[in-house]
Amino acid sequence: GRALADAAGRAGHPARVGVAGCCIAAAAGTRERAVPVRVVPPGREAAYLRRRSLSLVPISADLRHSLALLGVRTCGELAALVPAEVELRFGAEGLRAWRLARGDDPRWPFRPAAPGIAGAEAEFEPAIETAEPLRFVLGGLIGAVLGQLEARQRIPARLRLVLRVEDAADDVRQVRPARPTADARVLADLCRRAVEAAPLAGPVRGVALAAEEEGTARADQLDAFTAPAPDPGALHAALLPVFARWGEGALSAAVHHGAHLPGEHAEWAPRGSDGIAALADARPAGGERSGEDSRAFRNTLPLCLRRLPEPVAVGVRVDAEHRPAELDVPAPQNTLPDGGIGGFPPRLWKTRAEGPERISTGWWARGAAREYWTVESAEGWLGLVYRDGPTGRWYLEGWYD
Repeated sequence: GRALADAAGRAGHPARVGVAGCCIAAAAGTRERAVPVRVVPPGREAAYLRRRSLSLVPISADLRHSLALLGVRTCGELAALVPAEVELRFGAEGLRAWRLARGDDPRWPFRPAAPGIAGAEAEFEPAIETAEPLRFVLGGLIGAVLGQLEARQRIPARLRLVLRVEDAADDVRQVRPARPTADARVLADLCRRAVEAAPLAGPVRGVALAAEEEGTARADQLDAFTAPAPDPGALHAALLPVFARWGEGALSAAVHHGAHLPGEHAEWAPRGSDGIAALADARPAGGERSGEDSRAFRNTLPLCLRRLPEPVAVGVRVDAEHRPAELDVPAPQNTLPDGGIGGFPPRLWKTRAEGPERISTGWWARGAAREYWTVESAEGWLGLVYRDGPTGRWYLEGWYD
């Protein structure tokens, strides 16, 4: 510490030096005017900070004002509070400030020098014309990159895949898993999808793979009041056979449009592997989240209508109030490519109905008048039927999923 202070003085920069086991205690040491160098003994950071001003702790103005109203003005006064109560009242920022006030500071005074980028590459002689040979090479490149990162206890968060095209600029593609992962299967699947996302610009004479961003394996803190979420890496690995069989459309999300017409306020939209992060981060109704993807997977979203390719004529018996009381639905074997609409009720069944929702359009929209009803079987199957105004006939438009 003294050598550092002397060196700064010789350079014309008078300085005070603080040496401690954490950044905040060292910063407090530099504020002492009585001595040029303050060394805080290991393990004494909390005691040293006890009487220091709370201005040392980097917090928002609102939190600082709230603590001042409670008479909390020193690090010791904040550290003396019960952490659970601090978190309950001030949230994550309050708990982080409480930890700093007691010398629990994970920050670095400076960032260590960045190690070399983990990477691997391969050349093709002669150049390849299709993407198929890349599938056999990518596995080895991924293994080499993972091995380099494992040596320094890191895992890839983002990969850069470079296809070296003959007589053309390099074709660079990004590979980003839902969360940093060392699962070779997941990374191989993502690399394969990146290669297949666009056709090759020409014969490929080489391929390179490098970890542009790194991370550490993380284990989320569980919450006693919310259901645990699946790990995105494990979820991706579990969905690999599904994606391989059905493509990117295998994973869909409910998207809310806010339309008033029955069945048009929400629909299913394909998300593909990009939606895995949002699916893994989903929570049951009650947890407030923001962003389009989190809204897409929130369980409070209205049900989505699975429309039939063409409305199916049905027989309907109405009660005295002209509400659908019984439905006679023909077998729907050829209404969908998979041959049915799972959980379909018996041919003749009594129903509970809600409605009507009446719509009417003008002559400019090929005038139509319909009366929509939502119907439910005793088994809980939900469908959408409507009565056509001009003809009086009833049709099944789809069912709710």
